[in-house]
Amino acid sequence: MNRRQQERVEDLGIAFQEAIVDLISLGGEGNDEEMKCSEEYPVRNTPIPNPVEEIRIADYEVSIRQVNNGFLVNVGCQTFVFEKFETASKYMAMYFENPSETTRKHYEGTLFK
Repeated sequence: MNRRQQERVEDLGIAFQEAIVDLISLGGEGNDEEMKCSEEYPVRNTPIPNPVEEIRIADYEVSIRQVNNGFLVNVGCQTFVFEKFETASKYMAMYFENPSETTRKHYEGTLFK
């Protein structure tokens, strides 16, 4: 790094430190601007919606783990073992397209037939 680059890095470091100090001082007591902002925009205690519940794709949690000789697929409390990714992806596509129908086939014993 040449001298000019080194000076620029030092300047950026100083600017960063000043910005941090400014952010910390915003939370201090007696800051009129903070009080004004709080009055204009009151804080509401509304819960933030859980994005996992809104984008629910499947009935159960799914995890896929690659092991030495294939893949372990956990769907809820059930564990499935596949030797090839193509086979695992075929059944996972079935599950994500229609979770209830795939679950029904699994419990009837007709899923892998």
